[in-house]
Amino acid sequence: MKVFLPFALGYYLSYLLRTVNAVISPRLTDELGLSAASLGLLTSAYFLAFGAAQIPVGIALDRFGPRRVEAALLLLAALGSALFAMADSLGALAGARALVGVGVSACLMAALKGFALWYPPERQSSMIGFIMASGSLGALTASVPLEAVLPVLGWRGAFWIIAAVCLVAAALVLRALPAAPVVAGEASVAAA
Repeated sequence: MKVFLPFALGYYLSYLLRTVNAVISPRLTDELGLSAASLGLLTSAYFLAFGAAQIPVGIALDRFGPRRVEAALLLLAALGSALFAMADSLGALAGARALVGVGVSACLMAALKGFALWYPPERQSSMIGFIMASGSLGALTASVPLEAVLPVLGWRGAFWIIAAVCLVAAALVLRALPAAPVVAGEASVAAA
C-alpha cells in the first residue's frame, strides 16, 4: 500500500483532470464567453501536451526513476491547475491546460514502472487492475460529484483544490516511495 497509494492518487488526478472540461465548460462559456471551438482548444491543449510528453517521460522514468519524475511532474500539474484557476483569457486557459497535460503525463507509466521495480511479478496484474480502477474513480469524480460542488466552489475554487491535491500527491510520492529502485523479487518495499 505504501507504494500503491501515491501512484493511485496521481492516476486519479490524471483522469479527473482529463475529463473535468466536460463539467466546467458551461461555466467557462458563461463567465468567459468561450465558444465550442475554444472549449475544444482547451481539451486539445491538454491532450497534445500529454501526448508530446510521452517519449521524454519514458526516457526520464528510465533515467531518474518513477519517484523523482512523478513528483516533479505533479508539481507542474499543481502549477497548471493554479494558473487555470487564475486565468481570464483563452490563451492563459490553454497554456494552463497544456501544463496540466504535461504534469499528469507520467501518472500511469510511473505507476507501472514502480510496480515493476517494487512488486513481485505475481502481483503485477493485480496492481495494474487497481491502478486502472483509481483512474476510473477520477473520471467518476469529474462528473456528478464535481457538478454538485461547483455551485459552492465555482470552477476556479475547484481548480484551487485540485492544485492543492496535486501538491499533496507530489509530497506523498516523495515521502512514501523509495529513493532507489529495488529489483523486484529480491526485496519488496511494497509489502511494508
